[in-house]
Amino acid sequence: MKRARFAMFAALLACCAAAQPWPIRHDHDHVQGLDVSADWFWISAVDRRNKSGWIWRVDRRTLETVAERNLTQDALYHAGGFQVSGESLWIPIAEYRRESSARILEIDAMTLAERRSFAVSDHIGAVATDGRSVVAANWDARKIYRFSLEGELLKTVNFAEPLAIQDMKWIDGKIVAGGAGIGAHKGECLLYELDPATLAVVRWSSQLESICYTHEGMAFFGGRFFFLPEDEPESRIYVRELLENDWKRR
Repeated sequence: MKRARFAMFAALLACCAAAQPWPIRHDHDHVQGLDVSADWFWISAVDRRNKSGWIWRVDRRTLETVAERNLTQDALYHAGGFQVSGESLWIPIAEYRRESSARILEIDAMTLAERRSFAVSDHIGAVATDGRSVVAANWDARKIYRFSLEGELLKTVNFAEPLAIQDMKWIDGKIVAGGAGIGAHKGECLLYELDPATLAVVRWSSQLESICYTHEGMAFFGGRFFFLPEDEPESRIYVRELLENDWKRR
């Protein structure tokens, strides 16, 4: 009985946290990626009206933007899903079309100044890193690449899962990817946990309720998931605690 009550209480917390989001003020149109620390939100977006790609850092207490950078490089303006690792932030900036081109940038997580970058001959929509290599998903995640930090291609995997990855994170030795279902799973909003060695799906969770939480940005911090599914002017960050029974094994 106590265990059942605890589970119900935990589920209630997850519900209530999700119902009380952080509003994020910006005018960058179409949000893409999200990462979170104790003090900061980092957010990426594509301004489709002006064909520009952005990354900015927001104070979690005041919700004020404290650093911002236009990442646009000529035809490359699709700023995608990204990850903060230590003092670095790894993010792709790509042409806004499939089978195109991109650069993967390492920038300073605080100042947003570029440290280094390398070119990729494909559209890259999201990256994740453990600080030793970079995993990158192309348009609709039909291919997932692994690169060294210097840009050497280490592995290419044909990803046949029905998930268009929008954002992904390397978390405690696992890769978690969020996005929208494709093909027969169109309309579904999914989290996949991937084996980082094989990129095979270990387990999955549906995140479709009144809101499609995995529609765009996804992050994990302090044992909870953070989602940024909505574009401006109604961009809000939601926090959800997923329980073990919220996941389904393959």
